[in-house]
Amino acid sequence: MCPELDYVLELLQPDFNRIEIGRKRQCAIWKSEEPDYTPIIPPAVRVPERENYPSYNLKEQFLDKEKMLIAHLWDLVARARTPGDGQLSMRANLGTGFIPTIFGLNQLIFEDKMPWLKEHLSKDVILSLNPEEFTEEKVKDLGLVPVALEYIDYFKEKLDGKAHVYLSDTQGPLDIAHLVFGDALFTEIYDDPDFVHHLLELSTQAYISVSEVLKDTVGEELNSGYHGGIYMEDGGVRCCEDTTTLLSPKTFDEFVAPYISSALRPFGGGWVHFCGRGHQFLEKLLSIPEVKGINFGNPEMYDYCSVMSLILDKNKFYVGNFPRFPEETLKDYFERILRPLKERGTRKGLIFMPSGDELPEWQEPERVVELWYSLQDKKV
Repeated sequence: MCPELDYVLELLQPDFNRIEIGRKRQCAIWKSEEPDYTPIIPPAVRVPERENYPSYNLKEQFLDKEKMLIAHLWDLVARARTPGDGQLSMRANLGTGFIPTIFGLNQLIFEDKMPWLKEHLSKDVILSLNPEEFTEEKVKDLGLVPVALEYIDYFKEKLDGKAHVYLSDTQGPLDIAHLVFGDALFTEIYDDPDFVHHLLELSTQAYISVSEVLKDTVGEELNSGYHGGIYMEDGGVRCCEDTTTLLSPKTFDEFVAPYISSALRPFGGGWVHFCGRGHQFLEKLLSIPEVKGINFGNPEMYDYCSVMSLILDKNKFYVGNFPRFPEETLKDYFERILRPLKERGTRKGLIFMPSGDELPEWQEPERVVELWYSLQDKKV
């Protein structure tokens, strides 16, 4: 075992009392209950000890579970030293093509970026498949799932309760379908919608079964769990819908919404992430009962106040960041973010991950976090 691993494991000293307070606050948001304070997950602090050790590139991490653990442990040490409501968890980081590998596809592995799929299945091959081939029992032995299970068991053993392990990148039904079949998916929506529905049934079943297998190995309930600094309750998974941003509202109704519902239902619901502009389907997405919360990969594309108004109207929540304006003071930034909640007299609806970690205020993160909490005690 690498001496660095023992060293960084010793550096990881969680404040379990702080973590539990943060877990309860996040749990309240998920259950649409009033927390004592709207939770905040600030940028992680710098770990000076890391400068004395080499970094492992993404290919080295992918191929070696010890190197992957070490790389994530440095991040966990930083998170453990950071005040606020963030949780401690890491994953077997095997790329967005992780679930498509159970279809027999292989990712390209890079040193400087995450793995990616360039090969796809033909229409004939996809038509020859049926959802029964992706049951929980069968997917355990397919694609990269055995690797993920091996890595998870190893991580759990070494972490020994200091942090949790969360699911590998499972994406979502449409994203999986897009990865498996490629860009031809967009024309087949019009040319052969029955085929697209068949593909989505396959990808939805794959999402459910792989998630169930991973959760069993991680050791968490179907309807709760962790994802980075996030705790989930009454909704135990994340669903990615990046491809959906390219579709019309009508197409969303037929080819996205029912499959999100089906994918999230076994887990009591979940939260949905997507990059890009999703204005055309945002209200429809928030109307899906199984969708408890959302996260934007590009929050700068959205008007914060109108988005939060819609989220609060739907009794859902936002988890993530909204950017700080140039020249905006930290106090003004926090007050702007809190304003839609205060106007409704609530602390629900938000798990906030502020930006601006490069600014001087973050040299004293305890004071920043205390400012966030104290502003919630003041009238608008």
